[in-house]
Amino acid sequence: EVIIGGWTSEGTRLRSLLGGVHRPDEAGKSRLVYVGRVGTGFSAGKMAMLMPKLKSVESKTSPFAAGASPPKESNMHWATPDLVAEIEFAGWTGDKNVRQAAFKGLREDKPADEVQAETPAKATALAAVVPSGARRAKSRDLSSAATKRGPSGSLGTTVVMGVILSKPDKKLWPEEGFTKLDLAQYYEAVGPWMLDHIRGRPLSIVRLPDGVGGETFFQRHAMPGMSHLIDQRPVEGDKKPYIEIDRVEGLIAAAQIAAIELHPWNCVPGNPEVPGRLVFDLDPAPDVAFKEVVAGALELKKRLEALGLVTFCKTTGGKGLHVVVPLKAEKNPPDWDTAKMFCKEICRRLADDQPKQYVLNMAKKDRTGRIFLDYLRNDRTATAVAPLSARARPGALVSMPIEWSQVKAGLDPKRYDIKTAPAILAKAKPWADYDKGPRPLRAIIEKFVKAKK
Repeated sequence: EVIIGGWTSEGTRLRSLLGGVHRPDEAGKSRLVYVGRVGTGFSAGKMAMLMPKLKSVESKTSPFAAGASPPKESNMHWATPDLVAEIEFAGWTGDKNVRQAAFKGLREDKPADEVQAETPAKATALAAVVPSGARRAKSRDLSSAATKRGPSGSLGTTVVMGVILSKPDKKLWPEEGFTKLDLAQYYEAVGPWMLDHIRGRPLSIVRLPDGVGGETFFQRHAMPGMSHLIDQRPVEGDKKPYIEIDRVEGLIAAAQIAAIELHPWNCVPGNPEVPGRLVFDLDPAPDVAFKEVVAGALELKKRLEALGLVTFCKTTGGKGLHVVVPLKAEKNPPDWDTAKMFCKEICRRLADDQPKQYVLNMAKKDRTGRIFLDYLRNDRTATAVAPLSARARPGALVSMPIEWSQVKAGLDPKRYDIKTAPAILAKAKPWADYDKGPRPLRAIIEKFVKAKK
């Protein structure tokens, strides 16, 4: 159990709970200390139950002890420490915070002053074994993985974040020599950032068990025997639940089955029926220079921001760029058809204004020398490659979130791969204002329709 000391929100939607427990200070006096966020497990029913209770205990001041409170953010609400949440979590971090916590329910039978920190049991240590001749990663090496040899000196199994990887030295990118273990450690490194953009959304995966160049499997439904760390999302009109990944360990489990690419819906987390973001895909013909794609992204940015929307950009891990627009939760949100038609009209007007540069027809015969403005990502069952997802192509490139200041001449998408991206992400902090970006779409569409064509 943890005490709810506050919560964060995105519009009217609950984003995470701020958990706390009582721990003794140096003098032995009990104090309430922050132990991390609880960011998953909020079904529609649980949110309907929880939000009124949170509102009833909202406070202007932090309940956590001095020096043991998270820094205040604009989307953060404090709470008097009266509510106790039961959570499921993967373990304790080195900073004594909970890792990958999911909300299970309220403990109305337990007073908050009885909630103490749990003491983890000691686990049996496994020594890391580096096989002779193995390529050593420059920064991460095998520091997070416990490994054992298999026959003929190859790696038999490896454990990353508690997830067993079979054949960890299987080369998923043969030309580069990058392995299943490299993919797992990559998703371990970028997973906490990535989860905000895939959590709570139906997900399609692209699996290559024999690596790039081998047979490709596209999968959207959960299958028997799939790891329990990979969640499931029921979708209306589909008898089988979709794959969903709500924790970093789920990303590692996806790496175990060689799920190189991750393609989430663009819905509101937890609600597949409501658009949660717009994605404009600039897909150039082979004879189009990348600087023209940069120019196209900047032009879309200008037009969208003139309407009051906030935009973000990422590479696709290929030859294009994505312009991403987060949407704010509203009482009467536009449906998928409305959102798609809005995106189509934005792209149509750009293509009409500059027909030599842009086209709305995806047929290859019509795309020579031009950029296909793909608005079709904004449909109910449509997907777009997730930010930071690896790509199942030579080069082991990733779809890298970048700042608009980087979208200029000289931008090189090839510098972002599964080995370089974690360090760049840690240093650059892209999309830092994403949570402040959502805008209500309905009013903007009405403004757009009324504007002179």
